[in-house]
Amino acid sequence: MASARLSPTANLLRNSRLFALPKTLKGPQTQASSRTVSESDSATLPHPIRAAIATPSSSLARGDWGLKRPLPAKSTSEKSSRPVVRVHALDTYEHVTDFESAADHTMTLEKFQELHMPMSLPSKVNYSTTIVPRHSSPFETDLDNTENSEGLREPGAKQFRHTGPWLAGQTESEFLAYLKKVAVQKPELLQKLREQLTVKRNAELRKQAQDNGEDIAAEAVTISDAEFESYIKTLRNDPFALGPVVFELLDLASPPAVPSERVGRKYFQPPPTNLSSPEYAVSGPPKTHPSAGLSYTRSHALIYNHPKFGPQTHQRPVEARILRPKGKFKGRMSRATAGIGGIAVEDLNAMSFVASGAPPGLTYFDATIKGGGKYWVTPIRAAMDNQGRLNLASFRASATAKAPYGLEDHKKESTLTISDVADFNAQSVPQMDRRSFGQPRFTPRERKPLWGAAKDKEEVARSLLNTLNPR
Repeated sequence: MASARLSPTANLLRNSRLFALPKTLKGPQTQASSRTVSESDSATLPHPIRAAIATPSSSLARGDWGLKRPLPAKSTSEKSSRPVVRVHALDTYEHVTDFESAADHTMTLEKFQELHMPMSLPSKVNYSTTIVPRHSSPFETDLDNTENSEGLREPGAKQFRHTGPWLAGQTESEFLAYLKKVAVQKPELLQKLREQLTVKRNAELRKQAQDNGEDIAAEAVTISDAEFESYIKTLRNDPFALGPVVFELLDLASPPAVPSERVGRKYFQPPPTNLSSPEYAVSGPPKTHPSAGLSYTRSHALIYNHPKFGPQTHQRPVEARILRPKGKFKGRMSRATAGIGGIAVEDLNAMSFVASGAPPGLTYFDATIKGGGKYWVTPIRAAMDNQGRLNLASFRASATAKAPYGLEDHKKESTLTISDVADFNAQSVPQMDRRSFGQPRFTPRERKPLWGAAKDKEEVARSLLNTLNPR
């Protein structure tokens, strides 16, 4: 049979790369709150919702981006050496193309790829210890599964996506709408429950026959209507048995753990979590793949070969810029925020800085630091949360990691203060009462040795008496 002939317009649209762009995703939703929420329309979104468009240099010189009309060079090629745009509307009421620069997300992707970090499943990072959290790749065969994956047939397999919703994250109206949807599917669900009961009874009979040394019955057991109704009544009277059956029947994601105050009461107990990460049971299943397409490396087992010093344990440290120092909010100490490769990271080395000394600008905002406070870190883990936000964990770079590259900690440039001369071996003290700018601020002073010149106990005692009873 001959295929239908396409019109020139249909053929043009089918071969057009512009119409092959993916649909615009929904923006990140803010949680419902009675408090005042301040947002910025120009702030960078946590994840891109529109595709970035690039054009070759030959077309860029003419302003040709493959759109309906050329884009002005003042907003594209003259503004950036590598312009990338995202389109909001191809044609508006004013006959213009609404676009903006997409360098925020594209540059962040390039910076992240330079870190050579594999994507991991989300896990808690304890900064009070030096124990690095265990890396779990989302591409493992027993974890990278959906409801249609063949890997779910393997024992111990987990998945990151379910067909049913996450009940703990639904509002009351969403839950009522889901109940109406389930009520419509009641005949199909009852038939599915009947098949599950038949498989369960057959497995029990085979196990019983095997234990008794008898021949396994070849014929399948049929469940009568009376037995099926009795089974349903038994489940309704036992919430602990009904919970796992409902979650398996509707393919629901596991909810958070039951609060301790409800342990002594009767509740519908869910089955053990089947999600790929325990963190998803608390925050909800991810809206995208746990890797989000940022990196396809399965392991961090890489050797960083220095051209002079050979293989290194750690990669080259990355410079972290302090975006917000520590501060008190409602009587509690808030976490500091730093930027690593265009990614905002909270609680960087909160406990390790107590003993080793915090970098300049981390404890409080210091406007005298040129370019803002900075320090060197070593990224260790990168994971994507359930809302599509990239979380990066890092430790402060050690002296061994910085030595091969000649890196040093950032130090604040300051003049000598009273704290610098408080040492016993200091040879000068500040003159705080001088008002003449022409005179030096510090004048040398001779110190008489007290203990260094003492040779025996008698001289030590005489020096002590002279000090306590000055003439």
